[in-house]
Amino acid sequence: MLRQIDHLVVLVPDLEAAIQEYRGAGFTVVPGGTHPTGTHNALIGFGDGAYLELLAFYEDNPAHRWHRFRAAGGGIIDLCVLVEGIEAECQRLERAGFTYQLAAGSRTRPDGFTIAWKNATPPDELTGQLPFLIEDVTPRQERVPHGQQAEHPNGARGVAEVVIAVRDLAPVVSAWRALLEAPGEAAEDPILGTPVHRFALGPHRVSLAAGPHPLIEERLGRAGPGPLLTRLWAWTTADVTLGSARFALLQLER
Repeated sequence: MLRQIDHLVVLVPDLEAAIQEYRGAGFTVVPGGTHPTGTHNALIGFGDGAYLELLAFYEDNPAHRWHRFRAAGGGIIDLCVLVEGIEAECQRLERAGFTYQLAAGSRTRPDGFTIAWKNATPPDELTGQLPFLIEDVTPRQERVPHGQQAEHPNGARGVAEVVIAVRDLAPVVSAWRALLEAPGEAAEDPILGTPVHRFALGPHRVSLAAGPHPLIEERLGRAGPGPLLTRLWAWTTADVTLGSARFALLQLER
């Protein structure tokens, strides 16, 4: 069962510099730790359980599925969905025509505690267009910032929507329909003014966007299809651009 957006991967060239930059923009950033695949991270958690993962390579690893995005300037490069019963989900997706590769994942926190999970990834060419999946082995609260660690000076409260830029809506809409077993809805993005197809995913929304717009064209030309921007619920309204990553704070009613 697909529950909600778990996190968004934000590739940065230098982790410590990114931590300071995001803190300067009003986010509470929690050091995450190191992965055995040559990457390390820091996390920005929200009250809805989702988070942003600031990720950088501490050693070169061309075999890593995200390595190629370094040359494209990084930014928001991937989307992860929290799953209950990941093996069953992989079997369901295989019956629907998708091959998700199941693997074990881990991260060692700065305090020495090792967090473990299972993840499943789509084919490399679909990275950023379709999500990868995660299911915790160690308790989720050990992996995800919560409580005071998920409160932010800029008022950010949670993920409202992830907008994914695609070249052609039809095949990606079909893929998401199979993924979620839901039709979604066709609409026009009120800010971008371009056609989108929206899907609900727990408390969050995923919108697939296509059409002539400078932001969409920039993303497709620079890094190919993938996350264009993330809209966050907050107590204020603001546009925030940090490196190649774009965010929009949307005001909640008090």
